[in-house]
Amino acid sequence: MKVEKLKNHFKSLIVLFLILIVVCIFFLWVQSENYHQVSYFEEEPVFQETNMQKEVDAYYQNCLASPYVSEKTESLIQEFLDKYQNDTFAVYFEDINNQYTILKNENTVYYGASLIKLLDATYLIRQAMADEISLEETIEYQAKHQRAYSIGMADYHYGDKVCLYDLIYYAIAYSDNTAHEMLYEYIGVETLREYASSLGVSLTVNQEEHFGNLTVTMANNILKEVYDILLLDNEYSELLLKSMNNTYFNSLNYDGIEILHKYGSLDPNFHDIGIYNDSDYPYFISVMSLIGEQESPNQITTIHQEIRDIYKSNLLDKTSYCLAEKEEYESTLAENK
Repeated sequence: MKVEKLKNHFKSLIVLFLILIVVCIFFLWVQSENYHQVSYFEEEPVFQETNMQKEVDAYYQNCLASPYVSEKTESLIQEFLDKYQNDTFAVYFEDINNQYTILKNENTVYYGASLIKLLDATYLIRQAMADEISLEETIEYQAKHQRAYSIGMADYHYGDKVCLYDLIYYAIAYSDNTAHEMLYEYIGVETLREYASSLGVSLTVNQEEHFGNLTVTMANNILKEVYDILLLDNEYSELLLKSMNNTYFNSLNYDGIEILHKYGSLDPNFHDIGIYNDSDYPYFISVMSLIGEQESPNQITTIHQEIRDIYKSNLLDKTSYCLAEKEEYESTLAENK
């Protein structure tokens, strides 16, 4: 009898134990479901908020990447032009990404002098990129090529072979006239004229005149060709970058601001043209003048400073405008959420 009671008691304990296990499992399941529900409702707003912030940030960056010219900028440009309305120098400034210009005497013709050497360089680089020539090809230095103001060629002797790569570098970095003569003969007058014409540049060169006339509008067209090559980021763009990044008669550099440039000079003509090669907001600037070789460099620096102040002011206005647009867009998204 006692054994039977013990068996029954043991069975009851087992049943009770099983019931407790079932109850515990059920309780844990309910808790788990409640946790997941709470987590879902807690995380969903965070997910939505993150997506909205990304959308707002993308809107702001798109605004910054879009062309913009403030009314204040337009007013400052007019003030600049009014200030110098009686001066004879010419200016062509172009903010590439914001798509506005500052133009003064843009069609006035000047003796271009050494500015033509950029055409020597870009033509030969285009030919090399098309595999029509190699910049390792050499030209024999002869007495007929020798000219004054030839720093790069100073250590060469008649009969020496000089490669096109080095001649291009000398012609741009040192404005070497002997290098230009060698390149000019190699390219050919008509070929250089045709190439220039394709860029919107009318060269007045011939067998006797190897430099010719230009306007600042034509100078800006040459800079566009240079910039197109720079954007390729290859060995040829590296040659232009290295050649133009110099302080040799560079009137556009100031206060640590570096402009890739080429100057041209034959008194009283003095010109400096260049590219501010910024990754976000690059610009072209060309200044041509008849002020004289002594006075022009200082005045060109001043002109560049004043124009760059306008450029910087527009960028500040653009940032303020885009921040306001961003806030309005964010507010609209929040209302429609």
